[in-house]
Amino acid sequence: MTQPRHLAEIRHTDLVFPHQTNHQGSYFGGAAMAEMDKLAFLIAARHARRPFVTASCDKLDFVAPAYVGDLVELTGQVRMVGRTSLIVDVELAAENLITGARHVCTRGAFTMVAADRKTNPDRLPPSPDAKPEFAASPPGYARTLQLVFPGDTNHLGQLFGGNAMSLMGKAAYIAASRHTRSDVGMAASDRIDFIAPTREGELLDVIADVQSVGRTSMSVKVVAEAEDLMSGERRKVGEADYVMVALDSAGKPTPAKPLD
Repeated sequence: MTQPRHLAEIRHTDLVFPHQTNHQGSYFGGAAMAEMDKLAFLIAARHARRPFVTASCDKLDFVAPAYVGDLVELTGQVRMVGRTSLIVDVELAAENLITGARHVCTRGAFTMVAADRKTNPDRLPPSPDAKPEFAASPPGYARTLQLVFPGDTNHLGQLFGGNAMSLMGKAAYIAASRHTRSDVGMAASDRIDFIAPTREGELLDVIADVQSVGRTSMSVKVVAEAEDLMSGERRKVGEADYVMVALDSAGKPTPAKPLD
């Protein structure tokens, strides 16, 4: 049975903020590498359902910069599998949210080693036959991933609601901006429902889609799911509806692009 696209691949979108850049306003190479390494870990863990550590980054080519305000989209795939290690290819592309212009910034090959190799003698699963494409996700769509670390949680080991809300709002902003290709602002959050907690060590997977468009406003549906990377167990943990408004260069409402 074929998996839904969002389960068969790992894809992460984010925004470049000023604290992630150098004095020239371009994305720090170290910040890019950190995001790429995180994606390589997620791909490896999901492929084998085992813990991994990074052994090396064999080759990393920076071919073009990303700038403040750009969207960065990361995709990856398992290329080669050994007995206890595998190689993950990761690509980071940048997209101008206003013009839609897109270019590849960097590609890298990460060697990931099973952290439990001394206690688990099983071979890793073979490379997948089907390879996900390093293609842009559709306009009006955003997918943002976050690993839940101890600093993100409360005393019960669960993700703070505020952190989840921030991630969901960011995804709505990216989806709306990509749809209408203008600045956008949040006019309202119609509802945010937290259905279940996201626990420390889990993956929070947030997907946003533009559902409908008025004259200047867009309705964006956001769904958050948590995934246990070791078992593959997945559940819906939150959903929200946002109203985003298209803005002109003066910050005033402007007609939004209709849905196709």
